[in-house]
Amino acid sequence: MSRLLAIDLGYSSVKVAYYNESGVLQFDKYISAVARIDNPMEADDDVMFRLGADYYILGTPALKVPRSLLLGLENYEDLKVAYPVWISYLLKKYGGKEQFDKVVIGLSMAFSDKADDLLSSLYENLMITDPGYFVCLPQGLSCKLAYSECGLDIREISKHNDFRMRNYLILDGGFLTCDICNVANSTASAGAAVGIPNTGIICISYDVIDYLFKTYEMKVSVKEAQTIVDNQGKFTRRGKEYNIGPKIDEFTKIYLGNVLKLLEEKFGEAIDAVEGVLVCGGLSYFFKKYIDDPDMQKEIEKHFPVDFLKFPSVDSEYFNAYSYLRIVQKLSEQ
Repeated sequence: MSRLLAIDLGYSSVKVAYYNESGVLQFDKYISAVARIDNPMEADDDVMFRLGADYYILGTPALKVPRSLLLGLENYEDLKVAYPVWISYLLKKYGGKEQFDKVVIGLSMAFSDKADDLLSSLYENLMITDPGYFVCLPQGLSCKLAYSECGLDIREISKHNDFRMRNYLILDGGFLTCDICNVANSTASAGAAVGIPNTGIICISYDVIDYLFKTYEMKVSVKEAQTIVDNQGKFTRRGKEYNIGPKIDEFTKIYLGNVLKLLEEKFGEAIDAVEGVLVCGGLSYFFKKYIDDPDMQKEIEKHFPVDFLKFPSVDSEYFNAYSYLRIVQKLSEQ
């Protein structure tokens, strides 16, 4: 069996899927913050990572440096810079590039025309000569495999007679993008799939940035705003504690309502014909958090019944990474 490392590098977090030496499926997750450090006084291997002539701090420790050193991670070009750094770091962490036959990555359908450019950048920056070492798959669209194999729980392969929708929409919401795909008769079509930039959870972060500046004249980066959202509005700045939880709730419910309007606008006719909408990615957690809120339920019912939305029972953010892993594994077995 091929040794595969699947990496879903999102603008919010990095999700990794692989099989360990015992053949047990493993998932790991890291906040995708990246800070570039010039001429460090000392290099701490536990915190700092070097690629070429540059030094980087990755993950949570990157949020502890001045925000001007953080990579923006707000567009494709930012992702193109971050991907080689993260892949190099993860390969080193998991035993080196020799440990894997292939590394499988994904890219939002919003940037589907950039796949070749991204792959060329990876081969060049990481100095890997095997032309088949990297595989790039479409984000969102790939989630169909996870659902068809496992239903709503990728931790356990479901029984074949478990109920599973055959005609449905996949709504894969990440930090920057929403990828939407129409699955008809259990077959996903790239022609019926779109990726839309600047429609992800970053919208909530932008609201937080604007609110903090207008209310407290406080500047925060997108990554810092993301952390504030993840911590339900609680954060500390210069020794003072803040809690803007009620504003986070307000911003989030407005955002979720806008996602439903986007879904209606792009796939209104498809909604008429499908059995439900499978919500994957980080977006799933936000919908699940507010699904019992009366205001949110009214907003959902403007479009369809609340139970028309289906959510993975666990690990919705790993649906892409798992699918990347299994797609290439199945291809290698053929």
